[in-house]
Amino acid sequence: MTDIETMMKALRLAWIPRLLKNGQLNWKFAPDHFLKSYGGLRFQLTCNYHVKDVFYRDILLYFHELKTLYGCEVGDTILFNNKEISIHGKTFFWKEWFMKGIKRIEDL
Repeated sequence: MTDIETMMKALRLAWIPRLLKNGQLNWKFAPDHFLKSYGGLRFQLTCNYHVKDVFYRDILLYFHELKTLYGCEVGDTILFNNKEISIHGKTFFWKEWFMKGIKRIEDL
């Protein structure tokens, strides 16, 4: 028998490759615009974000579940959109640092 919860997660996760695919498609305008203010989807998938703070919450929540199955070294920790690194209790994204390649603790 099919596990409905797992099937729903898989269907939502299937949107990630569609959203990452290059192209100016009308339906992608809103997610591309929103996620750009957080460094883009590719970068957001590497972050330790608060799920409640982001658009496409379910997709990112399920991706985060998969990501937590694997360990990561401290220097490899992403600075931005990271629930463990905040300013006045809020995560942050500094476009200037991001554009200069400063994304992880080891980059400092």
